[in-house]
Amino acid sequence: MTKRLKSASYLFLILVLTIQSHQVFAIKESDWDIFDLNGIYYFDRDSENCVTSSVSGTIGKLYDGSEIISKADLEKISANRPFYEKAAAKFSLPWQLLATVHYRENSLLRYNPPNRQGIYQFYTYTSGGRNDKAFTNIGEVSDAEFQMQTDLIAELLRNSYGAGLNLKTDDGIKTLLFRYNGTAKSYIAQARTLGYNEQEAARGEGSPYVMNLADAKRDARKNPNWLMIKTDHGKPSTANLIPGAFLLFSALGGSSGIGSCSSGGGNLNLNQTALNLAWNSTGHGVTPNDNYRTALIETGVNRLGDRWSMMGASCDAFVATVFRYSGIDKNFTCCGVSNGGATSSYVRNSGKFVEVPNQQGSLKPGDIRLSSGHIEMYVEQNGVGKIASASHGSRTGELLPFYDNSRTFKAYRFIGDGI
Repeated sequence: MTKRLKSASYLFLILVLTIQSHQVFAIKESDWDIFDLNGIYYFDRDSENCVTSSVSGTIGKLYDGSEIISKADLEKISANRPFYEKAAAKFSLPWQLLATVHYRENSLLRYNPPNRQGIYQFYTYTSGGRNDKAFTNIGEVSDAEFQMQTDLIAELLRNSYGAGLNLKTDDGIKTLLFRYNGTAKSYIAQARTLGYNEQEAARGEGSPYVMNLADAKRDARKNPNWLMIKTDHGKPSTANLIPGAFLLFSALGGSSGIGSCSSGGGNLNLNQTALNLAWNSTGHGVTPNDNYRTALIETGVNRLGDRWSMMGASCDAFVATVFRYSGIDKNFTCCGVSNGGATSSYVRNSGKFVEVPNQQGSLKPGDIRLSSGHIEMYVEQNGVGKIASASHGSRTGELLPFYDNSRTFKAYRFIGDGI
């Protein structure tokens, strides 16, 4: 009797899963464009209701359901992305930030406008286009010129406008964007009028440049008192309908708020993906968390190596899954970390990694540490350095306190295919 009940239960479970697996969910073409731009090949339908930090909308959509970025603009961003990424890597910035400023300042054009302030509208740098740093070669620019100006905006955003800010947070990004636009006193006053406190006003909640169309009260179609300065030294007038810079940044996958809505698939963030796939504490044995279990399946790592690798209880499987699932390197090799192992050889010989000092002050989130028998990843959680790793046959992905293993481990940083 017990066996019959078990068999019936199994059949019922299979029937339920079969029915669920045949549900169809419609995804707009514009959403696919955003997913493709960010290397997202796994879609969680439940994330439709995920709200980004301080923005009443979902990825790629405004609060009213309309698109943030058009298909045509996504294609331009995709074409320019190698330039953004190269500059962003030099100054440890998200590439989406550079694309955002390019969008807001020059509609993604690779063109020096007549005001001589350059592609990214370097108002302060060029003294409004009047000093000897002004960009006098008006018109279309070469790839080399575009890269040079993209490097320049990255340097200024990091070292000048981003000075003293935590650019790993949404508040830090908002403040940086507000600073770049000039922190107009009228925008601070506008934030107060809308009910924001002084701290919120100071990070640009009342600035259309930063937060336009974030919600109904910051939409001039719904609130005619929502005003914007549209020219240098101009007076506020009815705001336009261009999405605010922070909304653009979020739509491109740059917001930490978006990162918290998903398990990390395709977010192009090794640190966040590792944090999502690892248990936050030890003592879970070989049982992966739900995010890690999903990622193993989606990346195909559950079909590689021995039984421990397949279930994620192996150091090489964990690191490979993080690289693949984040979208950073979907070809990361698994498995084997002995001197001649496939994973070790890939890190050392693929040309996608460079050796860096294995010291806590030098390591960056996403760097890996490798010995002749183990591989692990350096991560940061709330600004604190930790190690994310698994161990063959003994434990699944977990977060561990940082420890010094510089005598026996070498550290490597992913640089991609020559970027």
